[in-house]
Amino acid sequence: MADWERSIRRARLLRAVLTTLWALLPVCTLGFATVPMMIHAAARMQRWWQAVATAPYLAATALVFTVDPDVSATSETVFGAGMFFNLVVGTGHAFAIRGAVWRPHGTDHHTFRPLLEKQREALAAQRDAQAAREAARALAASDPRQALELRIGRVDLGDRPFPDGGLVDVNNVPETALAEALHLPAPRAAEVARARGQLGGFSSVAELSVTTDLPPRHLDAVADRLIFLPPSP
Repeated sequence: MADWERSIRRARLLRAVLTTLWALLPVCTLGFATVPMMIHAAARMQRWWQAVATAPYLAATALVFTVDPDVSATSETVFGAGMFFNLVVGTGHAFAIRGAVWRPHGTDHHTFRPLLEKQREALAAQRDAQAAREAARALAASDPRQALELRIGRVDLGDRPFPDGGLVDVNNVPETALAEALHLPAPRAAEVARARGQLGGFSSVAELSVTTDLPPRHLDAVADRLIFLPPSP
C-alpha cells in the first residue's frame, strides 16, 4: 500500500474515532450535553429540520430541571422520561447525523465522495489510457494501413472506432491539432506542418525535433502521446 493511501486511511480512522466520541457526549454527560450538541449540529448542517429537531431536547431538558422526582410517582416518571429522551434518543440521533455534521464545508451530501475514491478513479483512468496507447501503438506497428483506417491518433475527428488513449498522429492531424498537441503557437505549428509536407511526414520524435528545431526537452513532455503513421493520400 502506498504511503498516501496509509495517510488517508489514518486520517479517516482518526475522523471516525473523533466523531464517535462526539456522538457519545449525551451518554458521557447523562444527556445534559444533548441540547448544545443539537444546536451545534443545526449550525453546521444548516438544515431547517435539524433546527426543528432541537426543540424536543430543549423541552426534555426543561422537564429535567423543573420537575422534582421526589414529589410524586408521576413527577418521577416525567423526570425519567426527560432523562431517557436526552440520553438514549439523543445518542441515536447524534450517531445518525455525525457524518453530515462533520462533513467538510463546501461539499453536498449528494455529491461528496471520499478523496481516496477519487484518487483511485483518476489512477485507474490513467492506467486505462496508457494501456490503450500501448495497444494502439502495437497495432500501428504491425499494420499501419489498418491503423489509418481506424483513425488512430486523429484527435481532430469526433467519432473514431478504436480507443487510442489520446494518441496524436503527427503526420495526419491538421495544424490546429498539432499546435495543441505540441503546445506550440499557431505560427510555429504552421512551420512544423510545412516541414512535414516537404519531408513527406516524420518518422520519429527525434526526426521531428531535428527537422523543426524543437527542443528535445519540449517534446519529451508529450512524446508518450505522439505517433507517426504514414501520411494519408
